[in-house]
Parts: sequence; structure tokens; C-alpha cells
Amino acid sequence: MSKSSTKVSAQAEFSEEQANALQLIGQSFKGTFRLTFVAVVSMQLIFATMAIYCAYHLVNEGDLSLKINWLAGTLSTVVAFAIARLWLFMELNRLSVLREIRRLERQVTLLSESDK
Repeated sequence: MSKSSTKVSAQAEFSEEQANALQLIGQSFKGTFRLTFVAVVSMQLIFATMAIYCAYHLVNEGDLSLKINWLAGTLSTVVAFAIARLWLFMELNRLSVLREIRRLERQVTLLSESDK
């Protein structure tokens, strides 16, 4: 492997290490699971909209039994949103670990080639 390609890969690794959360989320939409990420983010938007809708009706409702129903709707959509959000961040963490494993594999390969 030439020095220029090693330098380029080192710069790419450095940029991944310095990447913020928004850059990592954007990068995940370009991977193999992009359709899954789009579906989960769409579900999050739907759940957030439903939670706001239910909360609005909860506040403006006068009847106690209907208020309890709107409260159940609000809580269930907030929990569903939280679960989808948690899955998204766990998936980002998994992808980050996989990138780190690949980076370490490259380093081990480079070290084994330099020892020969």
C-alpha cells in the first residue's frame, strides 16, 4: 500500500472521529439500511405529530373520561416515539462500532504487511 493511500485513509478516519451526531445520522442514510432509517424517521415524525394532536385534545377536553382517553393516546405515542428514537441511536452506535472494527482491521493488516 502506498503512502498516499495510507494518508488518505488516515484522513478519512480522522474525519469520522471528529464527526458530530448530525453527520453520523446523515452518513447512516447513505448506507445499506437507508430505507430502514427513512422508515424509522418517518415513524418518529408520525408519532410526534400524533402526540402533539393528542396532547392538544387532552388540554382542551372538558369531560374526564375523554381526558383519560386522550392521556392514554398521548402517553402511548410518546412511548412509541421514544422506542423508535432509542432504536435509531442504538443502530447508529452499532454502525459506529462496525466502522471502528473495520478501521482496526486495516491497521492490523498494515502492521502485518510492514512486518514482512
